[in-house]
Amino acid sequence: MTPSIPQTQSGYGFKRGQKTIQRYDNRKIVGPKGKEVLLKIEAAGLCSSDLHILLAQETYIPDSFIMGHEIAGQIVAVGEGLEDDEIFEIGGRFAMFIPDACGICDQCRSGRDNTCKGNLGDAYGLSQDGGFQQYLLVKNLRALLPIPDGVSYEQAAITSDAVLTPFHAIQRASTHLKPGAKVLQMGMGGLGINALQILKNFGVYVVVCDIKPEAEELAKKYGADEFWVDPVDSDHLPESFDVCFDFCGFQETFDHCQRFVKTAGLVMVVGLGRSKLMMMNFHMGRREVKVIFSMGGTSLEQIECMEWVAAGKIKPLSTLVDMKDLPKYMEKLNKGEVLGRIVFNPSKL
Repeated sequence: MTPSIPQTQSGYGFKRGQKTIQRYDNRKIVGPKGKEVLLKIEAAGLCSSDLHILLAQETYIPDSFIMGHEIAGQIVAVGEGLEDDEIFEIGGRFAMFIPDACGICDQCRSGRDNTCKGNLGDAYGLSQDGGFQQYLLVKNLRALLPIPDGVSYEQAAITSDAVLTPFHAIQRASTHLKPGAKVLQMGMGGLGINALQILKNFGVYVVVCDIKPEAEELAKKYGADEFWVDPVDSDHLPESFDVCFDFCGFQETFDHCQRFVKTAGLVMVVGLGRSKLMMMNFHMGRREVKVIFSMGGTSLEQIECMEWVAAGKIKPLSTLVDMKDLPKYMEKLNKGEVLGRIVFNPSKL
């Protein structure tokens, strides 16, 4: 181990049976071998999915692991197989692609590595060790995406999920997003803030809905044409929107989308507020509405997202704090008291 790299570290993560995030101390830092790298975490974002992991206690995940799936950092050590490599060299700045994609299954070879079947369900910070620690051993080099000049570690970390997820969903809906199309966006949280900025590049009319009245100022700042707290009280007629994006994933928000989407329109479900949603079969069928569920995005799209950030097309909203305060901010997130993204600095742990 390089002398400047400590032997042990601390981190925060999941422990079976505990519904609050747990601190792990004195974890051994393992150096890279062969074609592996050791990434020093410079920024790690907090996401609502982190709450879901703790509360749901899903059986398919390990009994304990370090959480944090929005990750950016720099390489501080490489295995002997990479000593002369010009891409993965010490000092290189990289963001992590969340899925531990194999690169060889039919999904990966088709460019859909976000739905990899080779390493089904494996994801950094979601089912294996992630970024809520100071160092991460990376064995799969496909997961390392170079950070462009002009993009900070903080921005790169957020882009890996809070930007990529709405970007991917909006790209999938692009055939319905003709200039002047009416779009209903449910949610102005961590995903919605970036979704709105992306949507405005399509020249569409965006109506944002959020249960928090105070979100109106932020929505208007980022380009919303209208803001609602309760869609039922709006002046818009049911069945009048070309596309409805649900960035919340609750039954109530999904019901609003089903009510307001027009004939031959599209409902795009992105948020994971509930594990099950009920659909109005007849009313959706008579209008031949298309419903698409969307998860994350591809590694190629993540690179494109960072280029959008570098060009100033997307300006992620975040607050950088010390990782030692992670439990406090997890509780704030649970109470709905977080605006934009909280990003942790692991050096303060």
